[in-house]
Formats: sequence, structure tokens, C-alpha cells
Amino acid sequence: MEDKLIMRVGYAYVPIQEFKDLYNYEEGMENGTLFKELNIPLSEYQKGVF
Repeated sequence: MEDKLIMRVGYAYVPIQEFKDLYNYEEGMENGTLFKELNIPLSEYQKGVF
């Protein structure tokens, strides 16, 4: 087996999502998520990206 250099760009950290403060089924479908804390308006989300 030949030696290969493996470069890692980074590691992802994904915290475990806790099932608290959930939308009901209909609201979850409208918002695209069951988790209220993940329902962030695009204007707020873009502040952290740019």
C-alpha cells in the first residue's frame, strides 16, 4: 500500500438537538423545521454569514 498525504480542511461540530419548544406539525411544515430555535429569518441568518 502506498503512503498518501491526507489533508483535512476542518472538522464539523454539530451539537445534539434537544427536543424542546417544538412547533406542532402544521407550523413545522409551514416553517420548514419543528425546532423553533432553528427558525431564523434570512436577514438574521445572513448577518452571521457575511
